[in-house]
Amino acid sequence: MHMKKNISYFPKDFFIFIIVIAMMLLTGFSGCKEDEPTSLYDPNYITRIQPIVDSLSPSGGALAGIDVITVHGKNFSTVKTENTIYFDIQKGTIQTATATQLTVKVPLLVKDTVAVKVSVVGADKFSEIKTYKLIGAVSEFGALSSFEDAYAIACDKIGNLYASLVLNSIGNGIRKFTPSGDTSTFAPKGSETNWTAIKVGSDGTLYACRNQFAIFSIAAGAKSIIFKSIPGSKLYDLDFDKNLNIWSGGAFDSIYKIQPDKSHKGFFFASNANVRSVRIYKDFLYVGGKVDSIEGVWRAPIDGSGSLGTFQKYFDLSAQPGYSYNGANVTAITFNSDGDLYIGTNGKDGILLVHSSSPTTAEPFYSGLFVANAENYSFAWGSGTTLYVTRRNNAIITISQILIKINTQKQSAPYYGRGDI
Repeated sequence: MHMKKNISYFPKDFFIFIIVIAMMLLTGFSGCKEDEPTSLYDPNYITRIQPIVDSLSPSGGALAGIDVITVHGKNFSTVKTENTIYFDIQKGTIQTATATQLTVKVPLLVKDTVAVKVSVVGADKFSEIKTYKLIGAVSEFGALSSFEDAYAIACDKIGNLYASLVLNSIGNGIRKFTPSGDTSTFAPKGSETNWTAIKVGSDGTLYACRNQFAIFSIAAGAKSIIFKSIPGSKLYDLDFDKNLNIWSGGAFDSIYKIQPDKSHKGFFFASNANVRSVRIYKDFLYVGGKVDSIEGVWRAPIDGSGSLGTFQKYFDLSAQPGYSYNGANVTAITFNSDGDLYIGTNGKDGILLVHSSSPTTAEPFYSGLFVANAENYSFAWGSGTTLYVTRRNNAIITISQILIKINTQKQSAPYYGRGDI
């Protein structure tokens, strides 16, 4: 009879060795053990009081991306960076902060009803929501059909807009747009391809140039006719003075005055001039364009007898530091009632604003809201604070060619032809 043997796969001493090692490891871990972290809960923490928004001013709304508004309330931080204000999900830019007021540049968000709320560092609740309206400062206006381009534009006294249109590179007449955007044909296509400038006269007739030797008149429903021919001229733009004389200039060296009886007189401007825009403001004739290598604006006084004085450079676009306007042109000029000058360009900022108090320098008008290098071809001031602009392609950029409506927050200087006082 055989007895069973105890079979062991590991020696007894090996098990003892394993137990000793385990005890050493446990002892080591116990000796290296760090203090347990304290609880995230701080029984002594006191939250800041919930911020309160009582009102926003101006109460009727603000221009999106442009205006700075005031938020009135309570429990804001006096440290500007500890406050955050939301317009829906976009943040406003806080300019100043007190415990009861925040001044804020609103974001570029165009919407009739925006939810506004404030958070403050250390407060565990947002303010209650207030609703606000953010208005588009710059918007497209007057739907154009496919392959249709707008050139010169003008407005009458009640705010109707008239636009010279081209369809597939062929003139398509002049269309009338009401301030609400309703459209109708003002005049059918004539022999012209497009008008480089149009202005409204005192009887509702339009007066126009097309970079040729004449001023044309266009009555409602009729084709254009020559109002005044000036052989040897090349007329690109025009404007009326308070005596209803037409002043016009273009690619040659002279500026012309055409009186209501159609007599005319020429005045020397510069030997190497290219005038693209003409504007009358406070008994001065302003012209925008190029003389020699300088892009800018020049002006000359109109005296009591209707004669034109000597031209002086008013604004030099080519000399503006920091704007990178190499090759940019002055394409359009106009004034607001404060005497500030708006300059349409094909530069990086689109439209510039030159204040009457400092006419040697310019600032971007509504910076960031215009397409860089697009050509802002023609201005027309409508009723109230509305300025219309024709945006066009050029050699640098290809873009949709449209009419733009701008809320300038300013009134226009008088356009005498249409009867402004």
